[in-house]
Amino acid sequence: MTTAGEQGRSLGNRAASATLWGGVNMALGRIVQFATTIIVARMIAPEHFGALAVAIVVQTIATNMAELGATASLARGNGDPDKIAPTVFSIALVTSGIMTAAAVLWAPALAAAFDDPAATPVIQVLSLTILLQGIGAVPSTMVWREFLQKPRVVVDICGLMTVLLLVVPMALDGWGAMALAWSRVGGQLVAMAGYWIITPKRYAPGFDRHAATEILRLGMPLAMANLVVFVTLNVDYLLVGRMLDPTALGLYLLAFNLAGLPSSVITAVIRATAVPTFGRLFAEGTLGLLAPRFVSGVSYCAFPISALVVALAHPLIVTAYGSPWATAGIALSTLGVFGATRILVELFADLSVGAGRTGWLFWVQVAWLITLAPALYFGITWWGIAGAGIAHATVACLVVIPLYVKSLTSVLHTTSWQLLRGSLAPFLAATLSGTAAWLVTRGMENTAAALAIGVLLGSALYGLLTLRQGKQLLADVRALLKTKGTVPATTQATSPENAVRP
Repeated sequence: MTTAGEQGRSLGNRAASATLWGGVNMALGRIVQFATTIIVARMIAPEHFGALAVAIVVQTIATNMAELGATASLARGNGDPDKIAPTVFSIALVTSGIMTAAAVLWAPALAAAFDDPAATPVIQVLSLTILLQGIGAVPSTMVWREFLQKPRVVVDICGLMTVLLLVVPMALDGWGAMALAWSRVGGQLVAMAGYWIITPKRYAPGFDRHAATEILRLGMPLAMANLVVFVTLNVDYLLVGRMLDPTALGLYLLAFNLAGLPSSVITAVIRATAVPTFGRLFAEGTLGLLAPRFVSGVSYCAFPISALVVALAHPLIVTAYGSPWATAGIALSTLGVFGATRILVELFADLSVGAGRTGWLFWVQVAWLITLAPALYFGITWWGIAGAGIAHATVACLVVIPLYVKSLTSVLHTTSWQLLRGSLAPFLAATLSGTAAWLVTRGMENTAAALAIGVLLGSALYGLLTLRQGKQLLADVRALLKTKGTVPATTQATSPENAVRP
């Protein structure tokens, strides 16, 4: 559904505007979230973060299975929402209710599997967010589909501020991990209500058998892929918790979240518009020509941040969370490498969904899990929590990215070199910049000063080394904002008949 005022605007212009507001949303959101984590980390013990880690694993897996990938059909933007949305709502509502009940009932067994019985009530409380996300699945997807990122900023910030306003007094009152759980429930409730307010159109539950068949045909492989990928990204919590102890798990959770901060920000900004945009571009036959530009731009922004996280891991941890968390620095230094690769992996996943390649997406996640599990076991055995980061980075670079590239080059009719060549210069420049920051700051006792000097030096050096590419990226963004078509005027679209259909 597109409003009358938006009908004359190009896809590129709408996507660029939504991406800008998505960036504002993520910047503000991560600032609030980061501040909340810093405050809470100084109030509660690391083992409480371990209990939260267990609960988040269960919640994340259940949430991404809850709507069976049904929202993907609605999000792609090339179907009639009036025909799809009621059925999507029904599927999301029923399955999220079942998942919530299952999480509550199985919480003791799930906590025991992670060797952390204290996580049982935390899992049960946090499972309420699964039902809330199911209720808000259609409104949030419609906001995404129609590029309504500007009003979404208000909704998401209100949700995060609710978390902050709830968690601090609860933590001070001695609630421990339950403060983290209940505050997230409150934030999710506020966000759900906000999406219902700003959605361009509200739908009641309904069911159409033909629509359900098409929805599940696209959505089920995506749901299964989401299940596998979230098991993949959380199997490290299971192994760290069982092979080490809850304190180590709490340290690892903090390091993983901090290392993943750049990737979560960048991928969230991309996902503000990615799937609807990629779906429309694929239908026009232009996605294959534009995909290398997306890879180049994402690499340019992501690689230097991850390089500095690796180089400045110790001063970053100590400055942000205090000396009791210093042990997490060794895990952060290895997880930072995975953070950079994860950004590319997420972009490739969104390109696959936009191209309707959800079946292949599932098998890539299966291969990822099969290779990661033993790598994590040996990595943790040999190097502790740092070994988990080494395993993540190795498997992502040697298995996951090559498989995605193979899939995308076939469906988008491009080559591996064309798809990846734009990421080579940012990679080399980020490596040199991170190394320089590490060499200059090693041995400095004042961690705050080391962090500031390292960031300034690394950023300046990276900017100089990639000055030409940065100017070109800025020119591409300006052209996108000014263009009246769906792609820049310099790009010649291929025929839609030659595009591979989902």
